[in-house]
Amino acid sequence: MATNRKYAGSNNVWPNVKVIAQTASRTSNHALANDPVVCGSKPGVALDDADSGGKTRMQVDGIFEILVGGKDSSGVSGADASVAVNGGDILYFDQTKTPPVSKRAGGVRFGYAAGDSGVEMVASGSTTTAINVQVGY
Repeated sequence: MATNRKYAGSNNVWPNVKVIAQTASRTSNHALANDPVVCGSKPGVALDDADSGGKTRMQVDGIFEILVGGKDSSGVSGADASVAVNGGDILYFDQTKTPPVSKRAGGVRFGYAAGDSGVEMVASGSTTTAINVQVGY
């Protein structure tokens, strides 16, 4: 059961759906409880470890503590560049990156960094900082 939920939304859960989770640095692309995931273009957080078919319950609203990378795609030819993540920034999901949530605009839109506007929450280039993220948009 997910333990990283900090604030409830309307408690909107999609039951038993096949989701996409992080694939980088993993032996399986099946979601684990607390993972940021997407079902098509819909972002959410896995509430349970996925079954052998990759299905789990997905929470699609609320604020969760999620690992966020201080990266975006503003480098040469869209390459990763190190940037800070500030409160209110739009975040995206890319299953091939570790961590999969960052400011890289090439992924699925995931939500917002839930913090004070303009205040740094993730240092430029960091990949080990968990912050509150408002899931959805």
